[in-house]
Formats: sequence, structure tokens, C-alpha cells
Amino acid sequence: MSLDNSNTKPRLMDLIKKTGIVFRHVKLFSKLESEYYYDIKNVEFQPEGIHLLGELLVGEIAQYGAKSVGGLEMGAVSLATAVVMKSTWSGNYNTGLSGFFIRKEPKQYGLEKRIEGNMKPPIVLVDDVLTSGKSVMSAIEAVNKEGYSVKGVVFVIDRQEGESNLLKQNNIKYSSLFKHSDFKSFIEMEIKKKKKKIDSKQR
Repeated sequence: MSLDNSNTKPRLMDLIKKTGIVFRHVKLFSKLESEYYYDIKNVEFQPEGIHLLGELLVGEIAQYGAKSVGGLEMGAVSLATAVVMKSTWSGNYNTGLSGFFIRKEPKQYGLEKRIEGNMKPPIVLVDDVLTSGKSVMSAIEAVNKEGYSVKGVVFVIDRQEGESNLLKQNNIKYSSLFKHSDFKSFIEMEIKKKKKKIDSKQR
């Protein structure tokens, strides 16, 4: 199956709006609180969603000249897998990307690895949403302990949280398929609709 690249990003954006944003009060991993949540995992596990994500991430990762892609469990596992598959979609396995994932803690049995798979430099990490970057910094530290460095990090969405961004503070190169500003007006409109519904029920 080949995707129309000119339409891939708008299709993914539409899919995220329909199935990848949850409107409720939540506490994020960064400890920040929000009235909405980017649920990209819900998009990842849809047939169209995983194909669109793989296609677009391969294109974004190309700017870093990567030979392998991975990230922290669990959020990055399906994304890295999609990228590896899409990078070899033509059947040319010699030029495709290798993949790996990083456990939050090393296994306590077997080979007792923290990093599983095939890590080859230049290395790029992927993740679904950038808020503070705390989990990604943990992944970078794990890669560094193996004697490698990370060329860059690619996210599906950057929440644009500003000063709390640890990647900026540590001069880590990163990019994203989308930014919160791409969805801001849609989110504000949906929150207003929800508030109106609640107000009308309370009258």
C-alpha cells in the first residue's frame, strides 16, 4: 500500500481531532494539569493511524540521517516499529532503519537488558507527545550509558509548554509532526461546547 504524501498529514491531523484528543481534566506525566489530553496511542492502534504515523515519521526522521530509531516503553514501541516497517516498505532492507526500545528498568532475569533491539548510530528517538521531556531525557540517559549519543528526537505532537521543556534546557535537537498551535482553535472550540452542555444541564 502506498500513501499519497500530499494528503497524509491532513488525514492524520483529522484522525487526531476525531480520535486522539480527550476532553477531560487530567494530570500529565509532567505533573501539569490540563483540560484536554492528546491520546496518540488511540491513533497508533488504528489501521490507518499507524500507517499515516509511520509514513510521516520516516520523512521527519530523514533530516537527522538516522540508522536506527527507538524510544522509551510503552509509548514509543509501536511508533518505532511503524517507522522500521515503513522505511523498508519498498523491500530494500539494506537501507532501512533498525529499531530498538528502552525499558524503564532493566530486566531482572535473562540477559538483564534495559535496551532491546538493534541500536546503530546515528540514533533518533521517537515519542508521542512532548510536554516537559522528562521521559525522553530518561531514554537519552539510557542510550548515553551504552556509549552512544542521540542525534535528535521526533514527536508526533509538541504541546509547546515553554519553560518546562527539558530538551530545550539541555540543547537536545528535536522536531514534531504537529504543534499544539495546530490544534489550539479546535480544542478551544470543543472545550467551549463542553462547557455550554454542562451549563445547560445545571440550569
